[in-house]
Amino acid sequence: MVLIEQKEPAPTKEPQRRSGLGPLMRRIHFYAGMFIGPFLLVAAISGALYAIAPTMEAIAYRDMLRVPESSTSVPLSQQVSAAQAEHPDMPVAQIWPSSEPGETTRVLLSDESVGEDRLRSVFVDPGTGDIVGDAPTYSGLGELPMRFWISQLHKDLHLGDPGALYSELAASWMWFIAFGGLYLWLKRTRSAKKAVLGLGSGGKGTRKRIMNLHAVAGVWLLIAMVGLSATGITWSNVAGQNVSTTVKALKWKADPINKSLTEDGSKAEGSKATGTDSSAGSKTEPRAVTPKEVANQAATVLATARAEGLTGSVRMFPGEDVNTAWQVSERWVPYRTSSDAITVNGSNGKVVDRLPFSELPLFSKLTSWGIYLHMGIMFGLPLQILLFLVALAIAGLVVTGYMMWWKRRPTLGGVAGVPGPNTELSATDWLIILAFIGIVGTFLPLFGASLIAMLLADRALAKRARQRTFTVDSQEPAPKLTRTTTSDSGAS
Repeated sequence: MVLIEQKEPAPTKEPQRRSGLGPLMRRIHFYAGMFIGPFLLVAAISGALYAIAPTMEAIAYRDMLRVPESSTSVPLSQQVSAAQAEHPDMPVAQIWPSSEPGETTRVLLSDESVGEDRLRSVFVDPGTGDIVGDAPTYSGLGELPMRFWISQLHKDLHLGDPGALYSELAASWMWFIAFGGLYLWLKRTRSAKKAVLGLGSGGKGTRKRIMNLHAVAGVWLLIAMVGLSATGITWSNVAGQNVSTTVKALKWKADPINKSLTEDGSKAEGSKATGTDSSAGSKTEPRAVTPKEVANQAATVLATARAEGLTGSVRMFPGEDVNTAWQVSERWVPYRTSSDAITVNGSNGKVVDRLPFSELPLFSKLTSWGIYLHMGIMFGLPLQILLFLVALAIAGLVVTGYMMWWKRRPTLGGVAGVPGPNTELSATDWLIILAFIGIVGTFLPLFGASLIAMLLADRALAKRARQRTFTVDSQEPAPKLTRTTTSDSGAS
């Protein structure tokens, strides 16, 4: 008798469970496109308009910004005095001397009637000293009314702080949508070349053709979208405050330039003593600078700035009193990539302090470059045209995203056209999600709150889908049983 030993079958390995993060990314990209898309669309269209606003302003206000070129010019003090005479009750806040033939000198006056932190610009012909224009001015860029209106439309839709939430939501999500779209497209194409050039498109108007256009355009726009998102966040109300707090904590911002003309608070010429309590000592209040002193010192300060190497268009800030120096800084104009600043004693023209752009912390430099690129200033009209086209292309991404949804929209009671599969999330998946929300959501609160809302909606839709599947399965009819009868061949 032969005994045959039987081997026990090897235990079968359970299939490795896939992470649910990939499918979740696809669904979050869909939710963001559906619900953040309208904010992105408005920001893109208003941003396209704002991109070309500097050129529009130069054309609309040409009569104030430009004058016929002249071979002679009147002293800067006379130009400032002419502006002061136009509004004698308004102190001079800034002076922008003419820097090229045909450009007017701009004297900015503090005007309470145009609102807090807003000024009134008086434009002076440097060749004759005549006043050629007068208009409210906004922001450090000296935006005139039309450009400022477009700027506020882009920023808050003219709704104030509540309206600013729209632009912050758009900026907070755009980088995530861009990177998420890149991830999904690379996963589909499995080739960087195909991701950039696209897959073979279907017939005209088909979902495949629209998706190809949407994805390839998104890849080409990735850097611009991330850059616009990052710089937009720095201006936002909530996340922008977090940026400022972080920069301050990490000491990424340069110390302010010294404008004091005294050492250890010592009494300067022109200061007056007040108070009668001899035991406490007398306090000194510096005397305010008179309008005539401002006008007379302007030329001296400008000459010092030129001697120190400040070139092109500059902004000059008079001291608030006799103990405060003038500050002069190079304006951010087309093709300028740095801005040096100095402070000057207006009474004798001596330099008090210097703040070269080259010595600023890297973050301060990146912030300046990012802002003036975002605003279409750094490289003039070519940059403005590029930003205009980029903004329209971003608007096109939103539109094609909705077109793709329309092509696959539910027609027979589906769940809102949400892309599947709705894979269950593991404990590890949830830990990654919670860590991401904890870090990024804390820094970008509107992003974090809206992402949580999307996750809750996603779980609710997943539950609904499972319930629908269970209901359909339970309602399937049981298979019919057929009874077969056999007859006896001998029966009659």
